[in-house]
Amino acid sequence: MLAKLELYIEYQYKEKLSYQISSNMHGIIMDLIDTNYADELHKDGRKPFHQYIRKMTENNFLWVICTLNQEAKEKIIDILATKNELYMRHKDLKLYIVRRNLSVITYEELIQKYYFQEQPRDITIQFMTPTAFKSHGKYVFIPDTRFIFQSLLNKYDSYSTDTKVGGVEIVEHFEQYSFIKKYRLNSVRFALEGIWISAFLGEVTIHINGPSQMVNLAHMLAAYGEYAGVGIKCSLGMGSIMKKERILRDR
Repeated sequence: MLAKLELYIEYQYKEKLSYQISSNMHGIIMDLIDTNYADELHKDGRKPFHQYIRKMTENNFLWVICTLNQEAKEKIIDILATKNELYMRHKDLKLYIVRRNLSVITYEELIQKYYFQEQPRDITIQFMTPTAFKSHGKYVFIPDTRFIFQSLLNKYDSYSTDTKVGGVEIVEHFEQYSFIKKYRLNSVRFALEGIWISAFLGEVTIHINGPSQMVNLAHMLAAYGEYAGVGIKCSLGMGSIMKKERILRDR
């Protein structure tokens, strides 16, 4: 099961906050959930949740928390959904939840909606928070079809219990049969635990060649990325994406 909890938050503070507080919001999650589960999440490896900040204004913002399996929903989202007030220790700041919205979808529903329906060959992805990848020990902050689909495939196969879609061959096919046909990007930096990570924001349109199954899989993975994020540090606020839906035209 995939779940998304949107919390509309108001606050009173002497300075405007920025999306850089997403690592502090991660700390709020760790403070609220079961200690043993928090210890598990602190271990190296992929995390079963993604959280990020959007729509930041002078005294309010939207906090989005997504989980990738049933356990994470029960131990993270179900806890946060009961709260009306949160506390950010780093800034000694109270956050008031004024509205919330919870949506869920099963992996099977995701597959039926995208993989088993004819999809357009172009996919437009908006990167809403700073995004980067890591390759051979170095940060990469330029979008690349291999990095994008490899990240999504790995996340999908880590948490989908019924279907697996990854493998080196699939990644190589995406690298061979897809390309970025247009983009609108900005380079940014993301502050994390005393270091700055170079990243990017913006929008890319990817064109998929090859068989229709690959086109449909690409759309399914991009839709999955709205829950899982893409690239590194997604549990800390990086890598949030939105798949822009397009009208199907003659393929």
